[in-house]
Amino acid sequence: MIPYGYSMKILHLSKFYPPEPGGIENFVFDLANTQVKQGHDVYVISHQPGFAKPSQHDCIHGVHVERIQSFGQLAYAPVCPEYFFRLHSVIQQFRPDVICAHLPNISAFWLLFLRKTCSLVLHWHADVVASKIDRKMSILYHFYKPWESALLKMADAIICTSNAYLEYSTPLRLFKKKCHVVPLGIDPARMTFCEKVSGEMTTLKPNIKPNLSDFDLTVLGVGRFTYYKGFEYLVAAAEKAPGVRFHIVGDGPEYLATKQQIAGKRLEKQVRLFGSVDRQTLIHLFRTCDVFCLPSVERTEAFGLVLLEAMYFGKPLITTKLAGSGVTTVNRHGETGLHVPPGDPDALADAILFLEKNLEIRKEMGRRAHQRFLDAFHIESVSGEIDKILKSL
Repeated sequence: MIPYGYSMKILHLSKFYPPEPGGIENFVFDLANTQVKQGHDVYVISHQPGFAKPSQHDCIHGVHVERIQSFGQLAYAPVCPEYFFRLHSVIQQFRPDVICAHLPNISAFWLLFLRKTCSLVLHWHADVVASKIDRKMSILYHFYKPWESALLKMADAIICTSNAYLEYSTPLRLFKKKCHVVPLGIDPARMTFCEKVSGEMTTLKPNIKPNLSDFDLTVLGVGRFTYYKGFEYLVAAAEKAPGVRFHIVGDGPEYLATKQQIAGKRLEKQVRLFGSVDRQTLIHLFRTCDVFCLPSVERTEAFGLVLLEAMYFGKPLITTKLAGSGVTTVNRHGETGLHVPPGDPDALADAILFLEKNLEIRKEMGRRAHQRFLDAFHIESVSGEIDKILKSL
C-alpha cells in the first residue's frame, strides 16, 4: 500500500473538460484541481470540442490539460483519429502511477491496445443504457459491449457513484468485488461570483435580470436538452401552475422542440429558455430560484451532479423516482425535496404547487439540502475517499 503522504501521478481520461459544460466534465475539473492541492501531479486528456479545432495543451490551476483534435461526433462518440497516438505518448512521457478513465467514453478503449504499465481505475459514471426513447442506443450497445467488458476485466478498481446504481447495473454485476462506491462532489469555490482579475477579487455581474414580480415562485431546471432529461414534462407542468415562473438553462438536440412546445401552449411569459449561459448568469439563476427541478425520465440520469449545485445554494429539490439511479439517493424525499414519478406532468405540478403553498417546509428542505451537501458531497471529502482507493492499489 502506498503511504498516506505519497504524491501520485494521476492521468484522467475525460470525454470533455471545462469550459465545455457537463456534469462529468465539472466533476473531473473539481477533482483534478483538488488532487493538485493534495500534492499530486495531475494530467487530463480530453477531446477538443467542435470540428477540427487544433489540439491544445494548457496548464489550468496546476492541472495539465490536453484537448485532442476531433472531427465532430459519430453516435455520441468524438471522432478522434489522433487519440491513440497522443494517449501512448502521454503515458510514455508522464509515466502515471494510475490512470482514471471516466466512462462512458469510447476513447478509453484504446487502453486495451497499449501495454499496461500502471494501475487502471474506471470511474463508472453511467451505464450505456438501452433506451426505450432512443432506439439507436440499443443497436449501438451490441458493438460497444465487448470492448466495455474487456476494459472492466482489465481494471484494477471500479468507482461507482451510488449503491443504487451499482446494484442495478448489469455490466458491473460480474465485477462487484472490485467496485467501490464514492458519490460525486463539487467544489463550492466554483459556485461563486468572485474571480481573480489582475490579482484582485472582483464581483462579476450576471448578464440577465429576470422579472419575477408577476410570479409567486421560480422553478429552475438545468441540463442538456436530450431525450432523457424530460424538460417537455416540466413545460407541460407549467400549464397547471400558472402562478409559477420556470427558467430552463441548457442547449442540445431537443431544444428547438421544447421551444416550439412552449410557443404552441403560449407559455412564453411563464417559461423562459436561456440556452447556454456563462457561469455568472447560471449562479445568479441558482441564487434567485426558489425550487430546483430535475425531471429526467430514464436511468441514463445516473446521479445528477447539478443537484449538488442546487443543494449548495440551499434549494429544495424535485426529482423523479428512477429505478437504479443515484438521483433518488441524492435527494431524500420529504427531507431535501420531493420525488415524483417520471414522465408525469400532473405529479410535477402537484409537487411544485405544494412547495409554492408551504413556505416554511420549502425553507426547511432547502436548509437540509445545504447541510446534506456539506456532509456528503463536498469535493474535498469525495477526493479523500478516492485518494484512499488509488493508494491501496
